[in-house]
Formats: sequence, structure tokens, C-alpha cells
Amino acid sequence: MEILVRYGEIGLKSDIIRRNLEEILRKNIIKLLKKYDIDADVYILHRRLLVNVNTKDKEDEAIDLLRKVAGIVSYSPGYSCPLDIDEIINTAIQVMKKKMKDLGKEKIKFAVKTKRSNKQFPFNSVEVNKKVGEAIVEKFNLDVDLDNPDITLGIEILRDRAFIFTDKFEGIGGLPVGSQGRVLCLISDGIDSPVAAFLMAKRGCRLVLLHLKITEEALNKVRKIVEVLSDYDTELEFVVYDYKKDLEEIYKKLKEIKKESYTCIFCKKKMLKIAEKYAKYMECDAIVTGDCLGQVASQTLKNLRVISQGINYLILRPLIAFDKNETTELAKKIGTYDIAIEKEIKCPYLPKFPKTLSKIEEVEKIMKKANIS
Repeated sequence: MEILVRYGEIGLKSDIIRRNLEEILRKNIIKLLKKYDIDADVYILHRRLLVNVNTKDKEDEAIDLLRKVAGIVSYSPGYSCPLDIDEIINTAIQVMKKKMKDLGKEKIKFAVKTKRSNKQFPFNSVEVNKKVGEAIVEKFNLDVDLDNPDITLGIEILRDRAFIFTDKFEGIGGLPVGSQGRVLCLISDGIDSPVAAFLMAKRGCRLVLLHLKITEEALNKVRKIVEVLSDYDTELEFVVYDYKKDLEEIYKKLKEIKKESYTCIFCKKKMLKIAEKYAKYMECDAIVTGDCLGQVASQTLKNLRVISQGINYLILRPLIAFDKNETTELAKKIGTYDIAIEKEIKCPYLPKFPKTLSKIEEVEKIMKKANIS
């Protein structure tokens, strides 16, 4: 079995950039399949990639894994044949026969849709549709339905071969991981931050995941989330920093001056300072958080400004304009949602009435009064 892989915005790049991105995508496919002990050869065609799965008992698993490879817009398992109309018809008949058997329906309606990127092929798309369709009707006595077919037979006329298929699976799109530098992502056991990390991988970034540990229970959940995300970036790095003492000290000092309502703000400022040090040490180009505007007290516009003040590193917030439903649906899609909701682990230092509208000047005064560095 072969799998034809299609990309999207990669095709908009210059020839040199496009070839570089195609090669990164090719290697990423091989790495992910190899992680699951699937041997495959991946070839770069003209604006397509072709995956030959050599591990025969894992073909279905390979098809499922490709949906996790950033840069792939869609892909189709099928069969290639020489650029000859008779060969195309014969291969199409075999592909249809297999699909009809899998479908198990008595009365089947079908359609043929051809895409001819090779304009040197002597038959245009409409002519190929007609010739292949007529052969299938004659062979199987099926009805044609262009609007609502049970089976859509796809044919792509490529530069050196034709490819015939009946299924088209959706990929995640974006750019190949490893093409856009490295980012350090603050990762928690919740719903949001894993989605933020995924979105950066989708845009081609290598991931360094930093968890600021407060409890072992939360860390165990994060380890599961990291394993899921490692399918989207097979070379991601995971770092754990024991944050509990830092947070205890912040809370204690704020409580002494009766400013516990600022705990979340100072907590987040400290987190970003730690992230900044790790980002520099691990040669990352940006810090990524799962912040969403207005979702919790620390994520109001004023608080985000205060929290970011003093950080000399690019901070990216890919979820900033998402609503919770959008983030939740994406978490379900990428496979982190069920882990995140296993058991809600609340921060033991969360104030009863957290500050929502802070100002830089007053935060600086509190820092001096509480002796918080």
C-alpha cells in the first residue's frame, strides 16, 4: 500500500524554501512512524510526498499516525500506476472492487474525480473521468451520482505516475516541525497549555516543555500529556523545575503585608522569570504560555501587561483570542483533553479574591514592601 501526502502553504514558498520544507516533512514522517516500529520509505514527488509502508501489519496504524504530522493538509492511501490510460482504468477497477467489498452495500453509487497536475498527459480531467467511469459502469453495473456518491474514486495525474484512491483523510496543516526554531512552553496539567504547545508545533516549532512542579499528582498528569505531544514533535524536550518552595515564599511574604490577592500575579511573574532563564540556556527563541484573555483573574489585559513587564524575551500566547469551547475541542482532537480532566488539581495558594486589575506601579511597591525579588 502507498499513501499520497498533500501539503498546503509549503507550496507557496520559493523553490529553494519549498524543497527544504519538503525534506523536513519527509524526515518527520519517517521519525514518527519509526517511533511505532513502522518501517516506511518516503519519497518527494512533484508537490506531493509518497509513503510506502513496508510493515504490512501496521498499515492502518500508519494511516492514523499521519494525521499528527504538521505540514500535511490531507493524505490518501491507494495505488500508483504508469501514466497510461489503460493502466489507470485497470488500477481503478481493482481499487473500486476492494472498496465495494469493504463497504458491503448492494446498491452503490459512485463518482470519479480527476486532478491533472501533469498537463502533458494526453487526456484532460473530464476525459479521464468519462473513460474510467464508463469502464466501472460496464464492469460492475453501478449508478453514477456526482452529488452524493457512496464512493468517490479519486485520480491524480502526477508528473511520473497516476495515483488512484477512494479515501481522503484530513491532516493538521501548518508547517513541518523543526522549520521555525525552538520555543519553551510552560506546560501544566490543565486543558490550555498543551493546546498552546500543539499550536506552536503546528507552526513548525520544536518544543521544549517546562513544568513548574507544585505537586507530584499534577506532574504525573503532565508526563502523560507530554507523551501525547511527543507524537506531534518526536524530538521534544521535557524539563521539570520544583516550584513549590518559590510559590510558598511568595505567598508567605504577601500574606505578611496582607496582599494575598496579588499571589497569582507574582506567581506568574516568577514563572516567566524562570522560563526566561531556561529559554536562554536551552537556546529557545520565544516563551509560550496558554494564556487566554479574560479567562481567569491573572489573564485580564491589565494583569497580563503587569506579568510580562521585566521579561526580556518574546512571549507568545497562541490561545489569547480563543474561547474555552474552541480550546476544549482542540484538546479533544489532539488527545490531551481526557488526561487534563482526569482529576482537577487546584493550587493550594489560590487567593479567595484574586486581583484582576493591577497596575505596574502598585506591583512594584508591593515587591519592595514584601522584599520579593
